[in-house]
Amino acid sequence: MINIQYFKPDFELHHFFDITAEWLQTNKIKTIFSDLDSTLAIHDQPGGEDLKVWIEMLKSQNVQLVIASNNSQGRVERFCKPFDIIGFGKCAKPLPNVLLKHMKEFGATSNTSIFLGDQLFTDIWCGKLLDMRTVLVKPIGMEHEPIQIVLKRKLEAVVRKRW
Repeated sequence: MINIQYFKPDFELHHFFDITAEWLQTNKIKTIFSDLDSTLAIHDQPGGEDLKVWIEMLKSQNVQLVIASNNSQGRVERFCKPFDIIGFGKCAKPLPNVLLKHMKEFGATSNTSIFLGDQLFTDIWCGKLLDMRTVLVKPIGMEHEPIQIVLKRKLEAVVRKRW
């Protein structure tokens, strides 16, 4: 049986914008691994002005944002290019293998990284398997989500009641 704690985030915030410069300093964060769709932008849409402002704040704090998505590499690249950030598609979350390889490539460590996402069964579980602190945010644009995500959210609600 899987331990329910694998799905419980270390932090629950309303929006990615709630991760401020002060929050990053307090928690000694150098790298943010983040899901893309419904975490930073509406599903299959580009990021908004609020995301641009937030990414500039991260850069001013020398915090690296790395997109870690199960979506296609093409979707990730189209999203990342305007913001000049790096990203990886087809990450196979919650399995940590792909991201462990990328972490080693650019020297990220679990103790100075967080995993940011909107889903328990992919993002939070992946972060836990990577031995990182995890941040769960409320999904952006839920009305645009594919049916498989809608169904997953119903299962997530059951898990949340057991915390």
